[in-house]
Amino acid sequence: SELFPLVILLFQLPFALIPVLTFTSLPSVMNDFANGLFWRIGGGVLILLICSINMYFVVDYVMSLNHVALYIGAAVLSVIYLSFVAYLSWLCLIALGASFLACGTRVSVTQTLLSEEEPSHSPK
Repeated sequence: SELFPLVILLFQLPFALIPVLTFTSLPSVMNDFANGLFWRIGGGVLILLICSINMYFVVDYVMSLNHVALYIGAAVLSVIYLSFVAYLSWLCLIALGASFLACGTRVSVTQTLLSEEEPSHSPK
């Protein structure tokens, strides 16, 4: 069907939008050009809206297939897809400062690189 490439494209959008929002909101990456709170929230709402529209089109496409096996396959793939999008969003929120979502210890790459000592050479 001609809708299948559109469905594939719609699945790929969150994997582009969520990292873009994350990287453009990090002051350590963007310095003075980092997104402010308004743009972070606005971007998050926009991503949520786009993902909701995408899921509507996917459900509409799958419902037009009229086959139970395809419904079950689409349901399994949707759960996997939504789980990965939720994981990506969770990492985005942690990177943007929602440290209460972080489980266990967290290592800052910037701190690690700055505090790394020169390796000591043993005398021969």
